[in-house]
Amino acid sequence: MIYFFTWNSEYLVREKTNSWKDAYIEKYGDFSFTHFKDIKNTSNNILHQEILSGWFMWERKLIIIDDFPLSSSNKDSILIEKQDFLDSLIDSVPENNIVLFSSHSPDKRSKFYKKLKKISTKIEEFNTNQDSDISQIINSKYNWKITNSAINLIIRYKSWNLDKIISEIEKLLIINENITDQIIKENIFPELEESIFQLIDDITNINISGAINKLNIILSQNSVYWFYNNLIANLRTIVFIKNLKSKNIPNISEVLELWNRSFLANKNYKIDLDTLNNLYIWLINLDKKMKSWKMIWSEEEILKYEIEKEILKIKKL
Repeated sequence: MIYFFTWNSEYLVREKTNSWKDAYIEKYGDFSFTHFKDIKNTSNNILHQEILSGWFMWERKLIIIDDFPLSSSNKDSILIEKQDFLDSLIDSVPENNIVLFSSHSPDKRSKFYKKLKKISTKIEEFNTNQDSDISQIINSKYNWKITNSAINLIIRYKSWNLDKIISEIEKLLIINENITDQIIKENIFPELEESIFQLIDDITNINISGAINKLNIILSQNSVYWFYNNLIANLRTIVFIKNLKSKNIPNISEVLELWNRSFLANKNYKIDLDTLNNLYIWLINLDKKMKSWKMIWSEEEILKYEIEKEILKIKKL
C-alpha cells in the first residue's frame, strides 16, 4: 500500500507524518518500522529490501520516506536517481507493507508525483494559502497562550512561514506565560519581506526618519540591489491599492489577487496619491539611470544615497 502526505505546508506534512508514525509504533511496535529521513547515502539494495520484503513476525510493515517526490528546485543528480529507483519499486510493494511518502511542495510535473497521485491508497494534502489558515492552526495549538492580534503580527513578522512561526512561539513560551504584540516586537526580528513592509508603512505614514532608520538596518545585512528590487515590487502594490481606492473600486484584495497580503487593502495611508505616485516614478527612474549608465551599478553606496534622497523628498512635498 502507498500513502502520500503532501503539499505546501512543511509543518503540517511533518506533523501528520510523525503522528501517523507514533500511532503505528504504539500499535505494532518499532521492530517493523523504518523511517528514511535522508536517503541520499542509503544504498539501493537497502531501499529494495526494506520496501519490497515482508516482516515475517509482524502482520504489517511501515516504511516512511521523507522529501519524495522531489521539489522542482532540487537538482541533485543523486536524489533524482534515487527518485527514479523508487519509481521502479512502488508498483511491486506487497499488500502488507505500507510505504508512506511525505513531501511538501513537490514538483507536480514529475513522473513520480503523477504516479503517486494515481496509485496511492491514501492521499492527504496540507495547504496554508491564507492568513486565516495559519491563524486557525496557531489558535488550535496555543489558544489562550497568545492573543489574536499577536498571532496576526507574528504571521507577518515570519512571512507566513508556519515552521518559523511555531519555532518562535515555542521559544517565547519558555519565559512567557502569554504572548502579546509587545513581546513579539521586543523579541522577534522580522523577516526581510516584513521589514520592507514596515519601511513602506513608515513612508506611507510620512515617518521619514523611521523609514531611513529601517533602510539602514536592512542594508546592514543585505545587498542594496536586492533591497531596491523588493522595495519597488512592494511599493508598486501600494500604488495600485491607493489608485483603486481613489476610484472607489470594491474588493481590491480580489482584484489584485493579494492573497496573504490582503491586509494591505485595509490599511489607511497618510501619504496622498500624487506624492505616492511621484515617489514610485522617482524610484523607477533610478533603474533607468543605471541601465543608461548615468549611474554606476557597481557602486552600492551611490544607489543607497539615491534611494535615501528620493525618500527624503517626501518631506518637501
